[in-house]
Amino acid sequence: MLQFIDTHIHLQDFKPDFAPSVLHNSIAQKLVLISAQEADYEKIDVYTSRYPEKIIGAFGIHPWYSKEPFHIDLLYEKLKKFPHALVGEIGVDELKEKASAEQHQLFSAQLMVAKKFNRPVIVHAAKAFNALAKHEAELKQISYVYHGYTKNNELLKFIIRTGGYIGLSELFYIQSQASMLWQAMPKDRILFESDAPYRIKEENYHQTMQDNLLKLAEIAGMNAPELAEMLITNANNFLTF
Repeated sequence: MLQFIDTHIHLQDFKPDFAPSVLHNSIAQKLVLISAQEADYEKIDVYTSRYPEKIIGAFGIHPWYSKEPFHIDLLYEKLKKFPHALVGEIGVDELKEKASAEQHQLFSAQLMVAKKFNRPVIVHAAKAFNALAKHEAELKQISYVYHGYTKNNELLKFIIRTGGYIGLSELFYIQSQASMLWQAMPKDRILFESDAPYRIKEENYHQTMQDNLLKLAEIAGMNAPELAEMLITNANNFLTF
């Protein structure tokens, strides 16, 4: 079985019967638990406190919740409590409508917190490349991963230019251009993520992660164990600050 570090998982949203199997399975070396809203903070706090060797928390507000109150002191509190915690999932989103002023303001505020605490950031920017580009100067000042990269070549150039990491999951593997895009990626800046339970089902988590590693190895033209080792090294580098 191929070991891995899942750099983007919403374990707090799993059905209760399936979370323990993910936590206690040794092939998942580490799990980065991602917040979407402040309601997630305490759930992730519990997991991180209980499983400090396995779980790394990420605290932040997703752009979908940009119209809700943002309590910066609460984010400060969690980052002070957990010295290895990240900021995320934060960013801009245009899946349904143009990114609002509130989205941009919230994103900038949280990027400032990440810079203050010297924490890596999980960036969400679905269908929102132009909106994301407005934050280029801020992104160059922090360490971040672009979560859920699929196929935009200009976006890939932007991520590379701003020093970001590239988070790959299910949606990337089905792209016809995947092999070509892989060749353009800096191999030490690629991370492996699930976005479970939204991109993959919790009941099939471990098997799907194995299948995805094999798919990515085929795209990359690499030996699967060698690829898995590379992705673990990349993740540890991203998570060490």
